[in-house]
Amino acid sequence: MPSPVVERSPDGFMSYVWKGVWYLLTSLPIGESYRDTVQLRHAINLSKGLTFPYVLGLIWYYDRESPATAAYAAIHGSYGVLWLVKEELYRDASWETPCTLGSAVFLFVGMGVMFWTSPFLLITGGATVEPSPLQLCALLTLFIFGNWLHHSSDVQKYFVLRAKRGLITDGLFARCRNPNYLGEMMIYASFAGFSLNHPMYWFPWVCLVQVWLGLFLPSWLAKDKSMSRYAEWPEYISRSGLILPWPFASQSDSINNINNKKK
Repeated sequence: MPSPVVERSPDGFMSYVWKGVWYLLTSLPIGESYRDTVQLRHAINLSKGLTFPYVLGLIWYYDRESPATAAYAAIHGSYGVLWLVKEELYRDASWETPCTLGSAVFLFVGMGVMFWTSPFLLITGGATVEPSPLQLCALLTLFIFGNWLHHSSDVQKYFVLRAKRGLITDGLFARCRNPNYLGEMMIYASFAGFSLNHPMYWFPWVCLVQVWLGLFLPSWLAKDKSMSRYAEWPEYISRSGLILPWPFASQSDSINNINNKKK
């Protein structure tokens, strides 16, 4: 059953970006007969699950065991494992979208190029490109907060929507309409940050910007457009940010709004 995500679309120029990206992700005309059995999540889960052995394999092959490379393996590898746990317990229905075999291969290879380059640069670059202790502290902190935000907001969204469909305007969604995406951005920014001292430090960031502008931004706008059908939308959008938390909202605003709707 296709996810509703493919039925949404933002307005204006972003609608063309949205359609182009989702054509690549779902409809490349190779292996179309596999569409009934292959979903986007299969390619994603394979990539996430292989990250730990991939990074550990690089460390072993290039004999680059160090605190920085071990820390990278720990955070990116555990992120992949936790993604598979999330897949089992509170899966994002968007990734259940059927796709052709060609699109699945394209997605897997694309994720490898985009997200496995930073550990490759770190591990093959030698000790001179490793982050300093203070840089390492900042990167690990960014990852920890991002991972917490990503999973906590996905758990809230999944179980609230199982109980009742509609807007989620409290908790982690009180000030920010896409806290799960914000957490994901923080996670991958921490991964890219490990190669900041490498001459090709820019490559992982170029990849991230492409994902953020080509996939994330159109998704946020399409979701806003879809959610605007709810009566409480104008009030909610006035006190929440698209991706950055709006500082003037408060938890009590959300609670009062919920209580008013119950009266």
